[in-house]
Amino acid sequence: MSFQIRIKTSSKLEQALQYMLDNPKNSREDMRAAGFTCGEATTAWALARHSDNFMAGRYVEVSPQTIIQNQTVTGATAAAIVNEQIEDKDTQVRFPQAPALLGWNPIWQKPVFYNRMKAMVTAGKHIAVSGPPGIGKSTAVQILACESNMPLVSVSSDSGLRRRDLTGNPELVNGHTRFDVAEYAAAAVHGWWVMIDEINAAEPDALMYLNSQLAAPYRVNFYGRSYPVHPNFRLFATYNAGLVGTKPLPDSLKDRFFPIKLEFPNPNQLRSMLVANGMNHIEHMNDQWMDAIVKYGELAWQQHLDGRMRYQITPRRLMDAVLLVQHNVNVFEALKDAVVAAVDNTAEAKVLNNLVNQLKSELAG
Repeated sequence: MSFQIRIKTSSKLEQALQYMLDNPKNSREDMRAAGFTCGEATTAWALARHSDNFMAGRYVEVSPQTIIQNQTVTGATAAAIVNEQIEDKDTQVRFPQAPALLGWNPIWQKPVFYNRMKAMVTAGKHIAVSGPPGIGKSTAVQILACESNMPLVSVSSDSGLRRRDLTGNPELVNGHTRFDVAEYAAAAVHGWWVMIDEINAAEPDALMYLNSQLAAPYRVNFYGRSYPVHPNFRLFATYNAGLVGTKPLPDSLKDRFFPIKLEFPNPNQLRSMLVANGMNHIEHMNDQWMDAIVKYGELAWQQHLDGRMRYQITPRRLMDAVLLVQHNVNVFEALKDAVVAAVDNTAEAKVLNNLVNQLKSELAG
């Protein structure tokens, strides 16, 4: 069983909860010494330790009320609006529960753009992170949500995101219509965060719907109901502009986000990523082999930039090569199995295979 509570902003209990989260090692006695009553200290101590989605200092609407805007219209337009806003008394609108807070990733290393992204989110901005796949775009958003004690809804656009995926779906239950609100719409109403991966694969109707939450009058509309966008709501969009099957985002939508554009990691950054994932802890993996994997990633990415192949190598593929080396596979064979074998295009696979042979020759010489 789960519960949701509402705490008055700036109340003594909210202060106690915030104090407990800021000082997680403190006991109830420490809180009482800080000036809180026995009841406040005990409540805060229990909530901070036994709740998996607690957020201090945030006012959450547990059951939002329907809001109908007053509009002065005439004729057919008026009839359309009336029909849209008629509420079926037999209809139940069901909101989903907030997603559990994410845990911290112990091997994660803070990228250079992280503090800038955090500052802009604090300033009320929505964020668009673009760049090659596998360089940590989504992970950075997840860590920020974890650090900020905010629920994060993850939405994928890889199968063609539609408006109905963002709003929800009606269904017939025991002769009555019930509308299950999608997590995105619930997040905009409740003030959670949302991350949409590969947003440039979404359908036009979904993109137009997103624009209505990011621009005045900042409303969330679904199933004939209208709600104001919660001030804590933040939208993070990640995408790769060169990914096959995607399309350019409308400039009007892109302008709603603070842009963060990332490039493929330089050799030092790439080495740090691989080391963070255990590359330097493999007993039989010498410095020369480590250099070969990093160099291979650099060369393969340059081939993409030079237009010799559309394939974009990712740190994930190189990490898989590291794992193979860990299981006593020769580093060059590991690169062929983890990278070259992943490419279906024959010409591009040949380019990648030639790079392996080139590195092998250089090391042998």
